[in-house]
Formats: sequence, structure tokens, C-alpha cells
Amino acid sequence: MPDEAIVKLVSIFGTTGGLEVLRGYLHHETLDIYRKLPVSGTLVALAVSPFLILRTLWWCVCQSERWPWVQFDNYLDVPLREVRARFRIKVAHEQSTA
Repeated sequence: MPDEAIVKLVSIFGTTGGLEVLRGYLHHETLDIYRKLPVSGTLVALAVSPFLILRTLWWCVCQSERWPWVQFDNYLDVPLREVRARFRIKVAHEQSTA
């Protein structure tokens, strides 16, 4: 769940979608999912939230520009590494490719 919080924050502050992104979280299917979440997972997410919020907002501020929420077709054939470099996107859990 903490990772989902990061996704929401980056969707709002790191893209051109802004607060309009929140509309997608109001569908009844999404609300049903939230109702089924375990209380323990929610408590853990709340415990780590202050750190995650600050770190994620900082990452969004450091981006060179916001990712286009719509009209992103120009980037579909661009290697992911190049997209991340252009928008200064940092990956929270990047695995080593050793």
C-alpha cells in the first residue's frame, strides 16, 4: 500500500493530470477495493506515509518537466531509461540487473 500512495502522489504532482487524476479513484470499483483492504496494511501505510509523502513530493519538484497525462504517444517507442532521464523520474524500487 505504501507504493500505491507513491503512485497517487506522482500521478497528481508529477504529471500534467494534476487533481483531475483523483476522479479515477472515485469509481465504485475502486471504492470496493479500498473497503476490502486489511486494517493492518492501512496502519503500516499510515506509519510510513510522512516520509513517503515528503520524499515523493521532493522527487516531483526535482523533475525537469511533468509527464504528460494524455497525449503521451510520442514516448511509446522511446526506451524507458531515456524517458526517465528526460523527466528526471526516480524509481522507488529499482532492481539490479546484474
